[in-house]
Amino acid sequence: MKKTKMKLHPAVIAILLTALIATACSQAASNSGGASSNAESGTAANGAARNADSESGEKKEPIELLLFKWGGITLTQTEVEHYFNGPVQKKFPHITVKLIDVPEGSDIEPLLTQGIVPDIIFGGSYQAIDEAGLAEPLAPYKEKFGYDDGRLKRTVADATELRSGSNQLPFSINLPVIYYNKDIFDRFGVAYPEDVKTWDEILGIAKQLTRTDGGVNYIGIDLAPARLGSGLSLDVIDPKTNRAAITSPEWVKVYETLKQLYEIPGFIGPDNHYRWTEKDDIFYTDQNLAMYSHNLAQLVGPLEELRKQGVTLNWDFAPHPNFKEALGSSIEINVHSMTLSKAGKHKDEAYQVMNYMLSEEVQRIVTRNGRVSVLDIPELEQEYGADIEVLKGKTLGNIFKAEPRTPHTPNILEGKITKYLTEAAGEIALHGLDVNSALRKAKERIDKDLETLEKTKS
Repeated sequence: MKKTKMKLHPAVIAILLTALIATACSQAASNSGGASSNAESGTAANGAARNADSESGEKKEPIELLLFKWGGITLTQTEVEHYFNGPVQKKFPHITVKLIDVPEGSDIEPLLTQGIVPDIIFGGSYQAIDEAGLAEPLAPYKEKFGYDDGRLKRTVADATELRSGSNQLPFSINLPVIYYNKDIFDRFGVAYPEDVKTWDEILGIAKQLTRTDGGVNYIGIDLAPARLGSGLSLDVIDPKTNRAAITSPEWVKVYETLKQLYEIPGFIGPDNHYRWTEKDDIFYTDQNLAMYSHNLAQLVGPLEELRKQGVTLNWDFAPHPNFKEALGSSIEINVHSMTLSKAGKHKDEAYQVMNYMLSEEVQRIVTRNGRVSVLDIPELEQEYGADIEVLKGKTLGNIFKAEPRTPHTPNILEGKITKYLTEAAGEIALHGLDVNSALRKAKERIDKDLETLEKTKS
């Protein structure tokens, strides 16, 4: 895949130069005896802080690796302790991992200018990370410390190659499912969606459940255009022309499906409210959404936290549906990945930690705590969620009935223009615009923005 070389951001260049100077000074001090460092190392505090490597027995200075969570991805402090610090401190006792949560929609640059520099970036678009000058090529580290992508599920390896040229390491797969509220189904005497396979069937169920009852507006399901398009691996930007690709017959099918949803009596709520899943927590806060097409990582953790607080919800999993021509698949594979930071001060150690996350030992912990392993070890799926109480009694097999799809061609500008997909849906839902007109209008807006962005970059 042809990659555009991006210039390092000035802030990153300054940080890298500072890191190189600091490293050189440290090495010079070490070579000359490092008197003050040796004196300090004799103190009780530093003596207690030193650890022995679990394999070699060699004493090493303590290292703290900063793990940036970026791009609206879910990773809690509890998960960092489970997945990273617990296993890592057994294998590399001198290393600890500290989570830095970069809020969704925020840029990394302000942190860099404050001198807060990542060693590992969890999540985020590889193209955006590379453009910021923060993506360290992994080939030298794979050669030095080893790496075996033959352990990975083929779809994971393919997606990693497509998205980053294999310059990221995968961590887990964020599979899509249908969460459904059993109490709403029971309230209206509708059968659970246990064997549903197509969006047409889902819409049929949604019609039965979308109604006002007891002063509550119940919604059968809400769907987003990008998610439906992902079920067919549709490009938003044509990789050949670098213009909008959203007027294809497949995109028309996506919006015709949305049109059917919007035409269900009662779906459009008071004040023309039609986007019911703008926030992740609607399923367990408002509890008026009967079915929710979402990913495991976004809801399983919060539902477990609620359970610990004594808040329960009567729910289960249904298999993720798709269009008739794509049965057996769900949506494009969503791999939560790790990027080695070019600005990091401990690249060797950070890579070793990243690689260790792909060991069977760690991936088993990941699996048992509610994330799906990237390893091609079928029996791990049998252990999915075993250590999470909220998943006890759930139909976990439904999670794995639909295979994730190969991603569409990535484009770094896509995130800047997908708002027009939502606007097109709004034109249909609220203004009665026909599908073809809405898509042509959106295409014109996207193409205009793409032209402007191209001129700005040149």
